[in-house]
Amino acid sequence: MDEKIELLLYGQQYKKFQETFYGDLMVQYHLNVIDIRVLLFFYEHKKWDTAKDIVQKHFLTKSYVSKAVDKLIEKGYLERRYYKEDRRYIHLVVQEKAVPVIKLIQEKRKEMVCRLLAGVATEDLELLGKIALQINENISEVLAQKEMAESNDLSIRSVDAWCHRL
Repeated sequence: MDEKIELLLYGQQYKKFQETFYGDLMVQYHLNVIDIRVLLFFYEHKKWDTAKDIVQKHFLTKSYVSKAVDKLIEKGYLERRYYKEDRRYIHLVVQEKAVPVIKLIQEKRKEMVCRLLAGVATEDLELLGKIALQINENISEVLAQKEMAESNDLSIRSVDAWCHRL
């Protein structure tokens, strides 16, 4: 695999890029990138309101999400709610206190995305979207197979078997 592609997939450079754009807000509001991602997720995706949702949708580790949720609750940005229909799930609701902070984060994110994609043609962005979707599907397929294999105590097919179908 091309080293540039591999570095992009690892995401460390992008993480540092995010920290550059969010830096002032992170210092001012005592947040880190995970806190920001969690807060934006619950604000922008009303139908997904549990910690499990963000873990599954963004492939974040449970421990990172748990720490971020606790911190955001402590700051008064999120609230835990239980619904009578099913008290097994803890639903997380963004509080009004968080909205001004979220608006600032969204402005910074817009600046960040504009800078990130500067000079990239529309057709290339469309192609990138298709490629990213396919890569995500491939990753999800392998992870689902792994999960199924672990739950059924089966071994995972070798990489060669997966690549053979290409």
